[in-house]
Amino acid sequence: MMMTVLKLCADGSTELACISLLDVDYMEIEGRKIVYHVDQAKYRHISTLSELEEHLAAQGFDMLDKTNLVNLNRVASFDDTQGKVYFQDPVTSSSKYATVALIKQKLIRREMLHSAAAHIREILKRIKLNELKQRIMEF
Repeated sequence: MMMTVLKLCADGSTELACISLLDVDYMEIEGRKIVYHVDQAKYRHISTLSELEEHLAAQGFDMLDKTNLVNLNRVASFDDTQGKVYFQDPVTSSSKYATVALIKQKLIRREMLHSAAAHIREILKRIKLNELKQRIMEF
């Protein structure tokens, strides 16, 4: 059986790794954490979403709520009224979702408004350009 763990590096940092339980020499508790010993290396059991987020943020993962770590690359839609992100579009009654904390909902709404405003400006510029082209064609 393969397990995703944190490799304990010599400089005190950690990095994600996969180990096979068949390769584990022994396990022990260090500071309330399970540590796996494999040959000369030590690996720590991942016990919180925050630990995972530390290593997965660069791949697009974010804690949208204290109970989840979401792959933002897989989010298809945001329900503003229920505070949920969905992973498929269109949303059905059986669609998987993750909840979004109130503070993050506010940030998402703000960004959506900014994005919509920028998009509207681009649309208006294109309309104006097309109107100018029409006027030129009429002459």
